[in-house]
Amino acid sequence: MEQIELTAVAALLDQTQKWLKGFRKETYADSFEAFMEENRELWVSFRRLFLKKEESLQAQEAVAVALTTKMQELLDADKSRRGKEETQLDVGLYLVSYVFPALLSCQENPKSDGNAAKMADAICKKWNGTFRGHTIQYADFASIQNGFKQKLCYVTTAICQGLHKSQNCREVQLMKAYRDEYLVLQEGGEEITREYYDIAPTIVKRIAKEASPEEKYQYLWEHYLQFCVAMVESGKYEECKETYMQMIEELKREYLITDHHVQ
Repeated sequence: MEQIELTAVAALLDQTQKWLKGFRKETYADSFEAFMEENRELWVSFRRLFLKKEESLQAQEAVAVALTTKMQELLDADKSRRGKEETQLDVGLYLVSYVFPALLSCQENPKSDGNAAKMADAICKKWNGTFRGHTIQYADFASIQNGFKQKLCYVTTAICQGLHKSQNCREVQLMKAYRDEYLVLQEGGEEITREYYDIAPTIVKRIAKEASPEEKYQYLWEHYLQFCVAMVESGKYEECKETYMQMIEELKREYLITDHHVQ
């Protein structure tokens, strides 16, 4: 891959704040389309690259290095710890919601050799090895859109990912089914679910800013979520509701209504 193209890849990170503004259920599709159009020449280059297996393999490390090097420059430019944390969270979300889906869309036939997915894997491996504690996973556009439609189970998903389980692991699937097939059908269930989706993204983001988010996720698993999963499996749905609500109330007290976060 030419140096001018690698420079353009790195420059994508300068667009983070511009496109994250459009990462909402109502605006994401149009925002992503505009992102693709604004960077059209770069995606054309990737389409050509993915048609050449050997060149594509050789370019993986160069692209991964270009992105991680640029990210390190952005972090070095911010002197505050809080600023660095915000930058890592924002850029990570931008990569997952815009850059990776765009990259994957450049493979005309992903099932043929998967060069786009292999490059995404290489980027994630390099990124996660460089910026420990801020791991990313790639996704395509359709998966993200589907996530908006289905309402992601934010806290459960975050806990499972913090314990190195997959985004769609058995526990996440079980709790989603509990939410959709039981909780929302109970009296007050819709109101509980609506409030949860108003506050859960903020809670997850604030946990991610902590020095050791993995420890928090381990605590939540050991004290709450593992019991919720066991209760659902044994049909104790009301007990699960009570336990899960206790967890959410604790998280609200710690991350939403304490003096620590009033700024």
